[in-house]
Amino acid sequence: MDIPDRRVSGPAFNDSPHLMAAITPDGVLTVVNAAWERALGYRLDELAGRKLARLVDDADRATVRKLINARADGLIELALRCKDGSYRAFEWEGRRVAGEQTIFITGKDVTDRRKLEVTQSLRLYELHAAQARRRKT
Repeated sequence: MDIPDRRVSGPAFNDSPHLMAAITPDGVLTVVNAAWERALGYRLDELAGRKLARLVDDADRATVRKLINARADGLIELALRCKDGSYRAFEWEGRRVAGEQTIFITGKDVTDRRKLEVTQSLRLYELHAAQARRRKT
């Protein structure tokens, strides 16, 4: 696949804190930026040529198709498996280029935000549980 250099080179692409990539309609990563290596631990050459669906849990494969088809309105949340086996959560946006067989995807890491939300939910649950126990006594 021939991707014009201007879209996948230079500081806007390479220095972005967000995961950015060009993928084929069947989900093969053709170009990824350095943020993929920083976030997931894979070398860039380990990702190029790999199917995006191989980086997700089996239950999330349908979500990968939504992202690739770029038909969803708004952001798509999808977690990727890191090289060490852990997962990081990302909010994704996909854009198909008219007249080309390329989809550009961008993922913002929301792992810390998700952890905070879960922690807050657990604290709220514990508070309600303690209140319920007090009412019973």
